[in-house]
Amino acid sequence: MPVLTSRQSERFREDGFLIYGPLLGSDEVSAAGERIDALASAEGEDARVRVRMEADADSLVGVSRRDKTWQLMMVAEVDEVIAGMAKHPKILDVVRQLMATDQVSYLQDQVLMKPAHHGSHVSWHQDSGYWTGIEPWIDPPAIVTCWVAIDNVTEDNGCVQMVPGSHKRGVLPHEPGGDHLLHVQGVDLSTAVPVVLPPGGVSFHHSCTVHGSAPNTTPHRRRGLALTYVRDDARRLGRRPTS
Repeated sequence: MPVLTSRQSERFREDGFLIYGPLLGSDEVSAAGERIDALASAEGEDARVRVRMEADADSLVGVSRRDKTWQLMMVAEVDEVIAGMAKHPKILDVVRQLMATDQVSYLQDQVLMKPAHHGSHVSWHQDSGYWTGIEPWIDPPAIVTCWVAIDNVTEDNGCVQMVPGSHKRGVLPHEPGGDHLLHVQGVDLSTAVPVVLPPGGVSFHHSCTVHGSAPNTTPHRRRGLALTYVRDDARRLGRRPTS
């Protein structure tokens, strides 16, 4: 029995993303959130993952390390709970159907923390703008990311926004900005669709879909876990992303 309806599969092919909605249970989300917070709070020898701090972290007086953290990287490689999330059968079932193959592997993950009041933006970009080693096939896709909402995700607290159909243009030019992020060039952002999700809700997007998110100035933090998968035949043809 297919996991997705024909309508959902068609929307992904046409738009380059799918807002799937609720998928994971509250206990699963709570466990993942606790591990994410612990990893974001750890310092010195206890720090087990690569971390990027908020750009203005040094000026955030009285703010915990957890809430100065902007991004965690490759969490599944060191944490059993997040590793289990990356192998979650419900997520993998959808990814395999979107990729039209059962031969799919975990590629990488990251957490965007978006702390309350000062969580920074994520620039408009394509994932394949950062990854240079794997050919970003359009259909079927070579790389798909599942974005998992750990908190309630709204337009106010900085939800991801996706530009429909932008994946069909392939990898577009990107320019570095003063925020140390890449910014996609030549894209009309006026059609961007907000990806609003409850805790445990998920969306899926193609590696060439243009997306970004605004800062979080609300009292409500917005953590999101991005789990990325690659087709095994694409992995054999290419190399692991370099950045």
